[in-house]
Amino acid sequence: MPLDSGIRRNDGKRMIRRLPECLLRLLPGVLLLAACSDHTPRRDVQELVAQISETQLRRHVAALADAGPRPAEDRRATRRVADYIRTRLLDFGYRPFEEGPATAQPDDADAFVNILATRSGRASGAGILEVAAHYDTVADSPGADDNASGVAAVLEIARVLSKAEVQPTIRFCFFAREETGRDGSRYHVEQIRRRNEPLDGAIVLEMVGYTSGETDTQRTPARIPLLFSPPTTGNFVAVVGNLWSGGLGNRFERARAIYAPALPLFSANRVGGFFRDALRSDHKPYWDQGYHAIMLTDTANFRNPHYHRPTDTADTLDFRFLRHITQATAATLLTAGR
Repeated sequence: MPLDSGIRRNDGKRMIRRLPECLLRLLPGVLLLAACSDHTPRRDVQELVAQISETQLRRHVAALADAGPRPAEDRRATRRVADYIRTRLLDFGYRPFEEGPATAQPDDADAFVNILATRSGRASGAGILEVAAHYDTVADSPGADDNASGVAAVLEIARVLSKAEVQPTIRFCFFAREETGRDGSRYHVEQIRRRNEPLDGAIVLEMVGYTSGETDTQRTPARIPLLFSPPTTGNFVAVVGNLWSGGLGNRFERARAIYAPALPLFSANRVGGFFRDALRSDHKPYWDQGYHAIMLTDTANFRNPHYHRPTDTADTLDFRFLRHITQATAATLLTAGR
């Protein structure tokens, strides 16, 4: 996740002025609907979610982070990571394919590849749901949290879903060049638009492995009473969505409540688009093109002191937390269309 300007003074007051009155009027109804939701788990989904392995997540994070930094300009490092992702997908029985600018030569500064794989759905006429993470880092960080944690989660979901029955088609996306302007995800979304694909939404995992149980370890770009006031203990996953992505955010939050109830959650669903710091990852190109997308995050530099530093290593992560996020995401995909 690229660094923006951080916490800015009076952001909260400005956001209050920008929020439409209808959001405040809708809030009680949204809370009532959430309270009335059916929280009965499906046995088949429970059994699949239970297969999400902390051991596998550790192995993926270690393999990626131990290989060192993988910035966009280091072709050898990024190719090595892309090959790792491709090999794991092949191991799971997928046929991964590359996506990137057709006019770029391998040695061009603009050359990059996204790695994609698809699990075809059974529902006739159903759209596509994507789950995504970027695999590059900044130049001097091994990127265990940013973003080997996200890549590990998507790989583990791909493993568990490889033999599962899914209703919509699920596409697993591993994006290049997020740290240098979201080039990979922007290119990908442009191709979706060009092909007129029926995309139902995308779940983007951006730094999902760091927690702290201490008080006052969680900062925030703004606090808005009753509407946006995150906890001060940094042990939760944040769900970030904009106005038109609220349905997808609701589905994740419901799946979390049923299949990963031990995962603490803070919802910035529907209101995330009002905060500039919430626009810093690969969900933004989806929003720019009018698609539904949410970001799941441990909030990056607002919590993790190792953000974009050489100390962003696997031993700093909370793998139980990462497993719970992975389970909730897998459950969201498995219950889609049912």
